[in-house]
Amino acid sequence: MDELIRYITSHQLTVAVAVCCAFFITWFLFKKLFKMALLVLLIFLGIYGYFYWKNPETAKQNIQSTLKTAEQKTIESVEKGITGYKMGKEYIEKGKQKIEEVDKIWHPGPGKDTKP
Repeated sequence: MDELIRYITSHQLTVAVAVCCAFFITWFLFKKLFKMALLVLLIFLGIYGYFYWKNPETAKQNIQSTLKTAEQKTIESVEKGITGYKMGKEYIEKGKQKIEEVDKIWHPGPGKDTKP
């Protein structure tokens, strides 16, 4: 910790450049997210306009049913993603165990036979 403080106090320009880089990276990420949100809003307005143009009387019901369908599909996608994530974690743990087993076979402790 003392070395970090000493480095920061002696290399202030380097720290300032790192802070500026972090700021710009954060800025560009939020800028992309803002653009994506605007795109989704425009798509939503386009869909609403289409339904309203086709049949103004039932536009509200069509939009509500479309939003419910989108919500259900989103929930299903998130659940599949969570399931995939959990399965991935399990596979990683199994892989680590297999690596440890192979390591024990290839590198036995001292005084043990090297043949499996």
